[in-house]
Amino acid sequence: MAKRKRLTVAISLVLTAALAAACSGGNGNSGAENKPGASPSGTAGPEAKTALTFWDLDGNAKADSVGVAALKEKFNIDVEYISSTREAMKEKLNLLIVSNDIPDWWKEPSFPDYDKLIQQDVAAAIPQELVEKHMPKYVEWLKRYLGDDPFKYVRRDDKIYALPVIWDLGTEGLQLAFREDWMKKVGITKTPETIEEMEAALTKFRNDDPDGNGKKDTYGITAASGDIEIMFSSVFGAFDAYPNIFRAKDGKVVRGEIEPGAKQALEVLNRWYKNELIDPEFVVNKANNVEDKVLGDKIGSIEYYWWALIPGNAFIGGQQWYDKLKAKHPDFEFATVGGVKGPEGKSGISQYNPAFASGIMFGKQLEKDQDKLIKYMQVFEATQFEAESYEKLQFGIEGTHWKKNDKGMVEFIAPYDNEDERKKAGIGNFYSMTGSFNDYDFQTSYTSDESLRKLAQDTRAKGSREMDILAPFSKPIYNETQDKLEQLTTTTFIDFITGRKSLSEFDSFVQEWKKMGGDKVLEEAQKVYDENLKS
Repeated sequence: MAKRKRLTVAISLVLTAALAAACSGGNGNSGAENKPGASPSGTAGPEAKTALTFWDLDGNAKADSVGVAALKEKFNIDVEYISSTREAMKEKLNLLIVSNDIPDWWKEPSFPDYDKLIQQDVAAAIPQELVEKHMPKYVEWLKRYLGDDPFKYVRRDDKIYALPVIWDLGTEGLQLAFREDWMKKVGITKTPETIEEMEAALTKFRNDDPDGNGKKDTYGITAASGDIEIMFSSVFGAFDAYPNIFRAKDGKVVRGEIEPGAKQALEVLNRWYKNELIDPEFVVNKANNVEDKVLGDKIGSIEYYWWALIPGNAFIGGQQWYDKLKAKHPDFEFATVGGVKGPEGKSGISQYNPAFASGIMFGKQLEKDQDKLIKYMQVFEATQFEAESYEKLQFGIEGTHWKKNDKGMVEFIAPYDNEDERKKAGIGNFYSMTGSFNDYDFQTSYTSDESLRKLAQDTRAKGSREMDILAPFSKPIYNETQDKLEQLTTTTFIDFITGRKSLSEFDSFVQEWKKMGGDKVLEEAQKVYDENLKS
């Protein structure tokens, strides 16, 4: 749960993506009433409108907004809202199910809850061919991040019960950055590509006064100790060992913290710590401490999200780390890489599995009402992947509510440049529809500087995709054991890095990890992998 909260914080730093869900139970039309060419009485006539219901979780939804009005006309639907809150959504769903009033759809249950809902027989099996036919842009987006089988994480017994939801930024979000202005100051002419070149750069950042204040008060690198999988991850990646995540090597599931490469990485980090290249306060740093030190000109290298390392207007807007440092130092730049190579040419940084939650699930009753199921799919596709519907919901009518400025960015026209006026008009209630399928490349094409978009694309492309391949699957033994295994790993690794423990004790740590339940965790993980992912 703590990791989920940390990931949620990371997402909120990127874009505010409000959650939403929909339900209608017995309120929606079904069966013959919704078939094309049939009127409610069953006689030939105009197609009856389909009633679709959406939850308004933020109080911003308006049934008469220009975006919703356009959807009604485009898809011949009626739109209703049920007011609730994000916090109450899960409880509301459970109450509706208990009262046998199964919602038309709901969103993003955790994977354990996903499996429970399937077992309760309240979720509809979704024909994959319908998704591919009516949501082609959505499917293409999924494939960019999940591969040719984008439904692999939601498939159970050869059926899919959800439209997968992914955080597409998670796959290559974290990168390694070096202060390029500092490199020039200390005589480094190329961005480090190997672990040896990185060590040489960190040494100069510590010893050669890169900030020019005449004091030895800078460090090569720092980190926050809260997430062991991303603490100095580029160093572990150089030795192909990624702590605290499941990966597969030649069909065998492994955990990086107990691999020989972890010991090699810890030897490097211990040497760096002894040589004062690592900020000694990394053992107590929180995310805000790391930010303060980077922005306070104390750190020359950092692993962080790439969108903070380039101008804000290149991707998400706002004052990012780059903008704040650039304002202080006109010659400032970050040089970013996806990792540095180790002795065998390996490199990478641990990332998040994009499938952080299951997806949008449909009520069992829609198995017998595919017309309505298709309507929902069409609305989801249009509102989140098609310019016309997206623009009207998010920004209103071009020329009335907004225009594009000379940088290709949306600029609201008065009085809609005032947020209160936009709320009154129902502009920006895009997330009241689904808010689940956030293709950031598509969405930020409206909010980023046209001249900087290639910079964002090129920077993002540097990221590795090393991630926990089993994160979306149910692992009861691991769920019971993970906290104590992570605590053991974090505490022991910090002791190895700082020298409080000798690395001669690494094999003892591995044995303790296994005895603490790690051996059973690996057995379970191998079984899950063999059943779901092994080709």
